[in-house]
Amino acid sequence: MPRKKKRAIEMTTDELMKDLFPKKVRDQLKEVAEKSRKDEEKSSHK
Repeated sequence: MPRKKKRAIEMTTDELMKDLFPKKVRDQLKEVAEKSRKDEEKSSHK
């Protein structure tokens, strides 16, 4: 008997991302998030 699928409230952030979005979209989101973090680090040290 297969396992029951986890409900969204029980999933971790990574599990939820895998469940909701295809790999190409997840990769793009990850790149954008990393880029924005780098930009914040540079601008915060004025």
